[in-house]
Amino acid sequence: MRISLVGSFSFRSFSAFARRCVAGNIPKEKGVCYRTALLLVPLLCLFFKGVVPARADNSGQTTPTTPFMPMMGAFGGGSNQPFSPIRSGILRYPSQGHALKGDPSYCTTFRYNSRPPSSGPMTDTYIAKNDLPEASLSPCTLVNVIHRGNIVLFYDPARLTPDGVRTLHQIASDDASAEGFLQQQKLGYGVLLVTAKYQDPLVLLAWRRILPLPFIDRIKINLFLSRYRGQIVRKS
Repeated sequence: MRISLVGSFSFRSFSAFARRCVAGNIPKEKGVCYRTALLLVPLLCLFFKGVVPARADNSGQTTPTTPFMPMMGAFGGGSNQPFSPIRSGILRYPSQGHALKGDPSYCTTFRYNSRPPSSGPMTDTYIAKNDLPEASLSPCTLVNVIHRGNIVLFYDPARLTPDGVRTLHQIASDDASAEGFLQQQKLGYGVLLVTAKYQDPLVLLAWRRILPLPFIDRIKINLFLSRYRGQIVRKS
């Protein structure tokens, strides 16, 4: 009897072949049995390697294993890795502190290390409403707002489509109530719109972080907001 291992065969025929090998009923094909065992044992080991019980890492937490390669996330790293801002076009700046100043004129002479300012001297002032031009706002006001965890979106309406401008207003905090708008900023969960002209039509600002965007990218905007909004600065 000649046994062929080339091609596909059913599980039933394979089981019968295995039983005959174990029972020694096919002495003329012992070489085939041995070669089959040598081939299957490593494959089975590789398959069952990933289904062992979960192991504990140094922190004491269990880490499940998997026989498959991890998928790559959209912003680099494995799919179970956190969003990496530096790999996603976000600019990071060294801290210049957050000293509270009583004289707003001090901010006009201070040299901030980024534009718009992402840290440095500030005053206890807030943005009155959305869509104010950047030129009407003190750098100290902007720093105070982001210091509390708010996000500021600088945009040029002339370089965005009407749909794009409406999208930004849907994302932004509601400024219909002046008092409510102020309270959102004090709590640090505001998303504020400021008109400005930068190299890119849209620039997102948080504490020590700036994300310029050539167009409205909802994925990156949402990731930026979820990571930085509400992050009140405790230290420099």
